[in-house]
Amino acid sequence: MISMPESPLPLAQQLALCQQLARAVRSQLPIADETSIDRVQQQLAAGKSLEETLAGDASPASRSLAACIHIGQQSGRLADALEAWTETQLAKLSYHRALRGALVYPLLLIAVALLSLGYVFWQLIPEYRVTYALVAGDLPVWLQWLDMLRKHVAWLMGGLLLLAYAPLLVWWWYARSSRRDGVPRDRTGRLRGQALAARLLHIGIEGGVPLTQLATSSVQATGATPAAASAAFGYLQQQMRIPQLSREASMLLAALHAGLLPAAEATRHLELVAETLGQQADDQAARAVRWVPTLVALSIGGLTLLTYVLLIYGPWILLLRRIIQTQ
Repeated sequence: MISMPESPLPLAQQLALCQQLARAVRSQLPIADETSIDRVQQQLAAGKSLEETLAGDASPASRSLAACIHIGQQSGRLADALEAWTETQLAKLSYHRALRGALVYPLLLIAVALLSLGYVFWQLIPEYRVTYALVAGDLPVWLQWLDMLRKHVAWLMGGLLLLAYAPLLVWWWYARSSRRDGVPRDRTGRLRGQALAARLLHIGIEGGVPLTQLATSSVQATGATPAAASAAFGYLQQQMRIPQLSREASMLLAALHAGLLPAAEATRHLELVAETLGQQADDQAARAVRWVPTLVALSIGGLTLLTYVLLIYGPWILLLRRIIQTQ
């Protein structure tokens, strides 16, 4: 047997194990990967639950997985719950890969544009200085400032690169970060989590899981912190919307809790809500990946146009005016 590492399981290994467990549970066949099942069996034999074995750390993905395992076991539909979690995580990974791919072109475009502008700046300023000295005798103030900047061109280019890359880096951090309650800041991530929560509610209600557990686990499935998850049923009792869930899922859960909606109808609506939220997440991800290169291309085009106007056309026009004035 291969010993189980004490460190938390990486996401890739969690995904692989969950996919294998879901197939094994559904088909009633043993897991083909003996190494993976040995790792799980060692932890289970040591007295740990399946939640602790597969989702033993405090990361949002593990919190979400623990909620899916709990509801899957309580409802007798562990395979469905594991498949819902893996599909959600794979969609998130695909989105993040697309984001990284979308950032390659803007980053290269910014670097090439700034380097070319820096080269033009470095080459033209001496020509301006010599020409103005021959024609006008003295250098204008703006040319003296440009000449001083040319002497520190490395610092200038470094600052411009930092300013150009900063918005993209901030946007990338925003797309990968979480709010105080553990839910992703990025709308695509929130929609993915809400879609998973709706699917988990559908599974749990059909399996007869109590609403107290469903409210807590569905919120935890979004990646929310244990404190946020534990407060979920309180919102339900007060007939308030649960902040981490979608408005529709929260309303359906409240109607079910109040006895205004039968369980069969609630599950039917929740299935539709999960599909709608998943489609909205796909659309939002496609828009996010598409608009970033476009926005950067437009901003770089504007910066290039402005630079050429100020550094090429503007100085020569001013020089012609000075020649006319001296005649």
